[in-house]
Amino acid sequence: MAFPEVGDTLDIFILRSKLHEGALTTIFLAEDQLSREQVVLKIPCGDILNQPIILYHYQNEERISRLLDHPGIVRFIHRQRSRQYIIMENLSGQDLRAKVGRNRSLELNDALILMDRLCEVVSYLHKQSIVHLDLKPENIICLKDSRIKLIDFGLASCRSLPDLLALDLQNPQGTPWYIAPEQLLGERTDLRCDIYSMGMLFYEMLTGQLPWPRSSKVHIARRRLCHDPTPPRYYTPEIPPQLQAIILRAISRHAVDRYPSILEMQRDLKCWQHLPVTTIGKIAKKPSVWQRLFPGKAIRLTSGEYTKTRWSESKAQIIGASIDFSSNNNMLREVRKQALIRSGEVTLVHVIEEESDDSHVRHYGLTVEGEQLMAGLEQSVQNLRRFSIDPTIRLIRGEVIDVLESLSKDLDAELLVLGLSRKKKGLFRGSSVQQRLEKICPCQVVVAAEEHFSPATDLKDLLPTQLTEQQVLSCDIFLVDLWFEHLHYHTDLIYQLLLYPEQEIDLSEANCRFGHFLSSLESSGNWQQVTSMLDPIHLQFHEVAAKMAKLRSHDHAGLQDLYVNESLPLSCRLKKELGLVSLFLRSQLENQPPSVPFLDDTSCPVTMPDLACYGPLLRAFNLDQDLCVLIQKNNLKDSQPDSKRED
Repeated sequence: MAFPEVGDTLDIFILRSKLHEGALTTIFLAEDQLSREQVVLKIPCGDILNQPIILYHYQNEERISRLLDHPGIVRFIHRQRSRQYIIMENLSGQDLRAKVGRNRSLELNDALILMDRLCEVVSYLHKQSIVHLDLKPENIICLKDSRIKLIDFGLASCRSLPDLLALDLQNPQGTPWYIAPEQLLGERTDLRCDIYSMGMLFYEMLTGQLPWPRSSKVHIARRRLCHDPTPPRYYTPEIPPQLQAIILRAISRHAVDRYPSILEMQRDLKCWQHLPVTTIGKIAKKPSVWQRLFPGKAIRLTSGEYTKTRWSESKAQIIGASIDFSSNNNMLREVRKQALIRSGEVTLVHVIEEESDDSHVRHYGLTVEGEQLMAGLEQSVQNLRRFSIDPTIRLIRGEVIDVLESLSKDLDAELLVLGLSRKKKGLFRGSSVQQRLEKICPCQVVVAAEEHFSPATDLKDLLPTQLTEQQVLSCDIFLVDLWFEHLHYHTDLIYQLLLYPEQEIDLSEANCRFGHFLSSLESSGNWQQVTSMLDPIHLQFHEVAAKMAKLRSHDHAGLQDLYVNESLPLSCRLKKELGLVSLFLRSQLENQPPSVPFLDDTSCPVTMPDLACYGPLLRAFNLDQDLCVLIQKNNLKDSQPDSKRED
């Protein structure tokens, strides 16, 4: 998959200009062809085998962004995508770095207003148990009227999500001269890390300096573990002692000496003039030579908190291994089936095997392989999200057997599914790895095999009484797939009408997999009970599609009415009928295979927007929102005087 360039169309976005090109991501200004508004696309680079942090930053920000909704945080736009990228609103402002740093400071009142706004945003994050962990001027966008927007959540941690950056990346993350000392030791969950960074920001706003050298060298950054900072009044004696006391408390080496919450820091900032003047607030000298030669006791991490490795402690954990190329379709199919049966969480792991060759040729080879892997991973993710399964991706260095054993134990996994080898003579070839893992892993280990029965084409050749347990289970998975596909059917049609109103719409059933399936069953004459249940709804789906296509291209209200009042209720009816088909198939068996909860559950996902975080459900939810925006625009346009509309 070639990396996009200016002028390319990526899904429904036209890339208009390149805003930033870095080692990890490239940021584009793009036009949304639906709303005609400008948005920002943040596209990660593909060199994920040499730099796994690229994928981890993307995955982390994409997940945490779903939880964010605050006027002081950049608005994330969630859509179905053909590759990995983050979509954000386009902000008309400049980052704080343009105003502070290297002898550039703010007026006291401006700094206090900005800090108050920032405290509001960080307080919101902390209430959500989210720690930003990368608060710095470059990540704060200053808008009009002293408003701000916080951006870049690639390093953030959230207590409700697995912290993969802590688990799989060895080096501390973040800009060394802004992060808290304990972050250098791997701490990522303490809210007081953000309080430290807030103090550093306020320090720089008032002085244009930092108490530590701007160096990314670890040994220099680690001085903060045992040395106290230079007080800000050393650089700017005009700083009120009360404000210096606030800053020095916020950037204390030991987290216990800092403000326990951002709200307490905000309270002191609001009423700083009424705070007492203390000795620490009046200091205007660097720490003495004695203090520099004989620093205090270095900080240590004492929390000992368990690092969360899974989304939910109550759900079954399923691991899929070796996920880089198309030969792993069998593994993904097995993982998908088991996740649907067990209502489980999925982790897909790619083991980066250590090699002694570190030449430029090998580095380039890994770059190319990583770009291929990046594309393959997105295909795997979309494959599973189609079934409302949101997989976690792990890139772990080490020896295959050791990594998979350790991961199985760490996740307390129920099942480890192995794919085919990615090397002709690799470790996954043959049964030896399976046998070794079966001896040491605490969970069931299977090697995914080719599936020889396809309900879409093979069911017609059988009688209901001839089905095996595994064939019925395959039919269940196929029925789930049919439901999500038909949920897609109308959303895709409406987006096509909105985006390309001049194009002719093909309403024939030539590309309808559901229709082909029903036709094959009818031709065999063995499945009248199934076709009698599904034919009426299938016919109604195409009738609704024909109604949509007859509407004028700008009749957004009409499209929304059909979608909300006819299409979505029809999806719910289809789900119930598919559940009845599953019951019919199972009634032919003496021994029942595991059930698929999706088909047993009588509730309909389209009535629960909280579930619409990814996949077809997200697309359905987005469509309703997009139609509302277009209707509002039309109403606004119609309400304007004719002369203004002509202008």
